[in-house]
Amino acid sequence: MSERMPSLDLVSHSPDQTRQFAATLARQLRGGDVLLLQGPLGSGKTTFVQGLARGLGVREYVQSPTFILVMEHRGTLPDGTPVRLYHVDLYRLEEPSELATFGLEDCLSDPHGIVVIEWSERLPASWVDDYVVIRFEPLAETKRRLAFYPFGERGRAIVEALRKEVIGGTKRSAAPRT
Repeated sequence: MSERMPSLDLVSHSPDQTRQFAATLARQLRGGDVLLLQGPLGSGKTTFVQGLARGLGVREYVQSPTFILVMEHRGTLPDGTPVRLYHVDLYRLEEPSELATFGLEDCLSDPHGIVVIEWSERLPASWVDDYVVIRFEPLAETKRRLAFYPFGERGRAIVEALRKEVIGGTKRSAAPRT
């Protein structure tokens, strides 16, 4: 991934801003979308999922499903359509064969589900083909770089819609940084 430039590059200055970016992204999502989150421990992945959940109207508290691997939350899309948010954490995954034991295939094939996978580096590339990778990079104690890499037509549409919401206008060569 390091040889590829991100399609969108954002800098968050606080956990609240990270959640706000995610809530904004949630308005662009629909059933069947997949987001793959990557970054070191403490880089803001779960905070980002909390913002997505808020943006989807999920009422319960969202925490990392590290020990149970997947949590399902019920929410709604902006148009009122019910949606399921599958929050997956592959941190404790030791072998790719373990993916079949907790129903990830069912989550990925749910047309009314949005799947968000933390530690997606452990997911074999063959499992998804249209998605967005979001790479989290700590820059300071609460400051994070969020780099968006779209794959497939739907992935590109998601990132472009987010760009218009956050930045406005069309693609810029320089990312908004402060």
